[in-house]
Amino acid sequence: MMAFTHIAFGAASALLAAEWLDAPAPQAVLMLAGGVLGSMLPDIDHPGSAFGRRVPFLSIPLSAIFGHRGVTHSLLAVVGMSALAWYSLHHLDWHPGYSVPFVVGIAAGYLSHLAGDWMTNTGVPLLWPSRRRFVAPLRIFAGSTVEYLLAFALYAVAFVLASRRF
Repeated sequence: MMAFTHIAFGAASALLAAEWLDAPAPQAVLMLAGGVLGSMLPDIDHPGSAFGRRVPFLSIPLSAIFGHRGVTHSLLAVVGMSALAWYSLHHLDWHPGYSVPFVVGIAAGYLSHLAGDWMTNTGVPLLWPSRRRFVAPLRIFAGSTVEYLLAFALYAVAFVLASRRF
């Protein structure tokens, strides 16, 4: 999937989580920000990705060691990244009222990225280090009309959810 679709997925997922948790507007904004960030994090293992190009000092070694869609596209990475975010924010003395929604957003966005890549031909190694890849029964090709329609629908969902929260 392309970055704009991952961002749409992350935004919609984070706002859906905010809806389910009945988060007040300030916390929903933090969840949205975390969701957008989380939706881009798994591609840190690809130096050519939108996120990887911004952090080549991380993406190049990760790509060399694990390849693209390796450990960063697993459930282990969701837990690890969420824990790292929580630990980092806790040690930066963020108030839990701010850090928890942000971390929930990161987790929602990260999971949405995995769901998006699950719908592609390559699939995702959810149970890494197992080499088994999980692939959706119906697949979407990156850059296809279907992906653009999906992104549009996800942005529409995010807009509706945001309008209910803000």
